[in-house]
Formats: sequence, C-alpha cells, structure tokens
Amino acid sequence: MLAAASACLPMAALAQAGGPGPIRLVVPFAAGGSVDVLARLMAPHLSERLHQDVVVENRTGAAGAIAAENVVQSPANGTSLLVASGGQVTIAAALPQNLSFDPMRDLVPVTHLVDTPYIFSAGPSLRQPGLLEMIADTKARPDSITYASPGAGSVTHLMMEILNQETGARFLHVPYRGTGQAMADLMSGRVDMTLGSVASVKPALDRRELRAVATAGHVRLAQFPDVPTTSELGIPGMDVRVWIGLVTRAGTPAPTIARIDEAVRAVMALPELRARLEPLILIPVSDGPAAFGVTLAEDAARWKRVVARGNITLN
Repeated sequence: MLAAASACLPMAALAQAGGPGPIRLVVPFAAGGSVDVLARLMAPHLSERLHQDVVVENRTGAAGAIAAENVVQSPANGTSLLVASGGQVTIAAALPQNLSFDPMRDLVPVTHLVDTPYIFSAGPSLRQPGLLEMIADTKARPDSITYASPGAGSVTHLMMEILNQETGARFLHVPYRGTGQAMADLMSGRVDMTLGSVASVKPALDRRELRAVATAGHVRLAQFPDVPTTSELGIPGMDVRVWIGLVTRAGTPAPTIARIDEAVRAVMALPELRARLEPLILIPVSDGPAAFGVTLAEDAARWKRVVARGNITLN
C-alpha cells in the first residue's frame, strides 16, 4: 500500500500552482503507521486538485513535537500542513512540558480528516473474560494488570487514566517508545493488555494472538460485532473522539485555508480513497476549520481535566 501510494505522487507544474512552492504534509510518525499511510494516500489526489506538488515528510521524535514545531516555524502560507493527532496539539497543550510554542495558539485547524476507533485488547497472560473482570481485579489488587502504551502522554495513556479515574481501577502503565516493541511484549505475555487503534492491533486480533474485550465508546464496530462497547458495560467517560486532521501555522490567510480544506474534502469523498481507508478502520469525517476547531477545543478541555485530576506529568 505504501509503495503504491508513494509511487503515484504526481509532480504538477509549479507554474500552475495556487501557492508558492510545494505543499508539505508533515507526519510526526515513522512510515507505515495509520497517519503516514493516510497522508500518502491523500497526496497524489490533493496534488491533482490543487495543481501543486504535494510531498510527505516524516519528522519523528519528542512525541510529535518536532514535527509540530517545524510547521509552526514554517511560513504562514499554507505550504506546511501537520498531519496531526491529539498528541501533537490538544494533549501537548494539556501536559506541562518545555515547548517552544503553544499548540493551541500557534496551530490552527484546516480539516478534520478521520476518526480512528480504539479497542481494548488482552494478551495471552490474561485469563479474565472481559474488561469488567479486569477492572474488578485491579480494584482488589492495584497495579496487578499492566498495559502497554506508545509513550507517556499518548492517547492510550490518557484514555487509560480516564478508565482508572472513572471506575476506581488501577491498571499499571508500561510506556514504550512506539508500538513495535509494545506489541511484541504484549503478544509474548511480558505486558498484559493495551488500548489502541483498531488498525494497530487488528492483525494480531485476526491471528488470535490478542483478544478484543471492549471497544471504547458507544458504537460497536462492524469488524468486531460481538465485542461490547464501554457504554454497554456501564463505563462512563470513554466516548473519546480519537481524530487525525490537518493543522497549519497560525496567521495563514483564511482564503488559503479554505482553498486547501475544499480540496481535501473533495479528495476524502473519492470512492477509491474511501475503499483504501476502510480496511484501515479510518472513518472519514471531513469537517472544515470551524467545526474542527470546536472539536479541538473540546478535546483540549477534556485532556486538561484528565491531567489535572490525575496529576499526570511526562516524568
């Protein structure tokens, strides 16, 4: 998929471009993940719509802060777009850390691209039949069940903190530097469970190396029709909208943002693109900057409450 997506990047003539130079889709993760694949699938179609080169750049490190800072320091002309998730914007704004910029002030919304469902998955070390039984065990024996996350301050970490706060459970956090080693340790039994995007765990679930015990939120997934939701289980607070979207530097002219948003939404409506997103369990949203801005504000407020309530830091 990645090879096909990157190979078909067209090089539109800059003389026809609607802006100065190529547009960069800056991805804060390594190649191969959901955010990267989405960017590479979009890029050739977006280039055709805008009559402008569109290139994907992977800038990893510091939980996405390096990529976000790169966009903040770029010209405010719409040629640098961060393909963001909550960690680089709303969570970064909620967690105390030494950043050279303010994510909610210095980055502005362009388009809400997709939502990605999250699912609780148990490894072979767990014998409890479901999430409620796991919660009961950690209430009786705090820290007796470990969970893997791709790092402190990640969506997984903070959503599990919501679970602890809302239920009185106490799952023990085991942070990793990414998903690769976390998945290996999960499947080997070194760590007990995780909460992650369906795309990241589905291969292991399909191979029955992991076991799905609940989906976060209130809607059952078509891919896992027998797996209950946290709402069905009576667990509050887990209906978190995990999003991927485009943001850019504050000060970018509104007509420029509107032009990019219009092109992106047209691309996201293409049947051939949606067909590629479906197996990745990426649900198209395509909200424009106003609606996406509301989502960002609500998201930032949620994470600030969670961080304050749990006295969470990155240390």
